[in-house]
Amino acid sequence: MGRKDTLVEFLNFLRDYPAGVSVVRASTALGVSRQHIYRLRDRARRVYGVWVDDCATDPAILRGYLRLDGQYRPDVSVILTAAELDALAVAANRIQNLAPLALRALEKLTRGTPAERDLARDPVIYSPLADEYPPGLFERVADAIRDRRTALVTYRNAKGEEKTYRFDPYILIARDPHLYLVGANHNSRAAGHDPVHELRLDQIVSFRLLAEFFSNPKFDVQAYSRQRFRWFPGEGEAVRVRVRFSPTKAQFIRRMKHHTTQTIVELPDGGLIWQVEVPLCEDMVHWIVGYGPHATVIEPEELRRKVAEWAKGAAEANMSPEGATTGAYPEVRR
Repeated sequence: MGRKDTLVEFLNFLRDYPAGVSVVRASTALGVSRQHIYRLRDRARRVYGVWVDDCATDPAILRGYLRLDGQYRPDVSVILTAAELDALAVAANRIQNLAPLALRALEKLTRGTPAERDLARDPVIYSPLADEYPPGLFERVADAIRDRRTALVTYRNAKGEEKTYRFDPYILIARDPHLYLVGANHNSRAAGHDPVHELRLDQIVSFRLLAEFFSNPKFDVQAYSRQRFRWFPGEGEAVRVRVRFSPTKAQFIRRMKHHTTQTIVELPDGGLIWQVEVPLCEDMVHWIVGYGPHATVIEPEELRRKVAEWAKGAAEANMSPEGATTGAYPEVRR
């Protein structure tokens, strides 16, 4: 039996013991040494990106035991209909600049089919931000997330400052129009701060995979998302936010869900009351002010005050004679 076949057999064996199995039992069942079982565990991570936990990575596991973490998906052969291949071609065209590997995989599936011809056509959906990422960045990030592999990241923040640090990537979150990489910043952890940070993908200057791995962080992405409104983190505990929108803008609010806790109460005049439970943040203030006189904060009072202050400041800045002076600012030429 070849080395890869032994690895497949090892992973299939672990899959039959979701609660974990001893290394002794695994070595007996597979006919290999206990040292070879540990080599198979390390190879599973390199070949398939599959993490096999032991007591070092998960204290809940008994010493001398192994447990398969997550889903193991071996190489498979599949038969797809022409319609399914066409659907894959459309999906791959949508992200062709973001994940060229997906296109290469699809080309293997579609040789000699109508979908193969579709791959040569112009994309039916264009995502301009996909062109902003350095070539290969998305795939390196995806590999690091799957393998739980630490990376050396150089990141340019909103002020244009560049910093380099080790980073454990957990997951990518899509917030139009950007992708954000959420993970643990080693510098913050060493300083005793919350290590979880977000990196906007197009602001990553370099992303180099290191020869070190991190254990399953048990990161709850849904709980993390509930603590944020749009792009920016909130402050303090979640509070109930209620905003009344006029009939003129109610239709725009109805058709988009801005937060997982969002609920809507319809009003007799065609307006609505929009409600979420989330920590207050500056981005919520900006979002509400953007609706001008069509949005009225019902609660909390702190948010109502901040919205009023921000709106007043914007009005004063735009009504100022200095702001309207002709030639005060250089003209932007296109």
